[in-house]
Amino acid sequence: MDRRKFLKFAGISAAVTEVLGGHLQQAYGATWQKLSGTGSTTISKTRLPLRGSRRRNRPIGGGQAHSVALRSDGAVFACGYNLYGQLGDNTTTSRLTYIQVTGISNAIAVDCGPYHTVALRSDGLVFTSGYNLAGALGDNSTTDRSTFVQATGISNAVSVVCGNYDTLALRSDGLVFGCGTNVYGQLGDNSVTNRSTFVQAIGISNAVAIDAEGAHTVALRSDGLVFTCGHDFYGQLGNNSTTSRSTFIQATGISNAIAVASGFYYTVALRSDGLVYACGANDYGQLGDNSVTNRSTFVQAIGISNAIAIASGNSHVVALRSDGLVFSCGLNMYGQLGINSTVSKSTFVQATGISNAAAVFCGSEHTIVLRSDGLVFSCGYNIAGGMGDNSTTSRSTFVQAFGP
Repeated sequence: MDRRKFLKFAGISAAVTEVLGGHLQQAYGATWQKLSGTGSTTISKTRLPLRGSRRRNRPIGGGQAHSVALRSDGAVFACGYNLYGQLGDNTTTSRLTYIQVTGISNAIAVDCGPYHTVALRSDGLVFTSGYNLAGALGDNSTTDRSTFVQATGISNAVSVVCGNYDTLALRSDGLVFGCGTNVYGQLGDNSVTNRSTFVQAIGISNAVAIDAEGAHTVALRSDGLVFTCGHDFYGQLGNNSTTSRSTFIQATGISNAIAVASGFYYTVALRSDGLVYACGANDYGQLGDNSVTNRSTFVQAIGISNAIAIASGNSHVVALRSDGLVFSCGLNMYGQLGINSTVSKSTFVQATGISNAAAVFCGSEHTIVLRSDGLVFSCGYNIAGGMGDNSTTSRSTFVQAFGP
């Protein structure tokens, strides 16, 4: 599938040659414990979510070629590609190691799109930086920002995520709001009009988790049902059709979900029994069902059980097992599966060089793991330094990221 063709459809004029975005959702609680890491040259004391109920916030995010991490004191750090100011450090200089960003403090959650970043402050306000052609920063403009600015139309937020050129927020009352590109109805507001301020989505209430990627959005309702909207050419909405939707509709073939994740043209859900289900595009085996056949309803992935967290990149999926081991499937061109090869996999296989994992995250073509000691490890695409290991070398096994 030609992602550049998709970008043309979406009305995006930025010259890009790589596929975009990638995120996670994780079955962890919305409260945090402070955990100190070791070493003065590492990202340490990264916020760790407590295991238990549905997770709404994330302490790490990965974009096209940049990453962002949240420290236990609410400070935000970023590394990698910075042409549009997405690192938020008041420059457009790319960075090979994590540096502290400006304009945001007391943050409790972060996430990345391909070229923009979002942070949620402890008072429920949303701040953004980076690329803004379609209004993804939500500041009622289409001006790029190299420092974090406050988004408008949203307050009392408890979770934030980035799509490709859109941003979504979950409010404390269970309602979903979004801004940015909306060509396929991915904001769920019953239109295909781009929005530069946050607007409320239709067809979803009592949401406890959200994610966005490509041009579609997924929401998890408190009763374990999954709802989706937006682009559906490959069945990624999971409603047994390939018809795009501009309001949220219920997906089929999945119930008792505790976490959701959105890939570029596919959707993943984690069920309460620890099994992983997925639907949509499957050209690289990212659905994990031992095939490369697209699916318009959720099917069970193979090779993973007892999962407690999931994350999705453009075309790869990562799962965290209850014993702290990491498993992955899908596209592996840059080593993003962390299996010491660049061979793609259509079923879940165990990643090497990582254990005692506490959380998993995906960028577009790279993977990030937060270990239980608060240290950050990465593998995959690294041409612009998005892995934060002070290099531009892509890695097929996990290496430790470096910071202040």
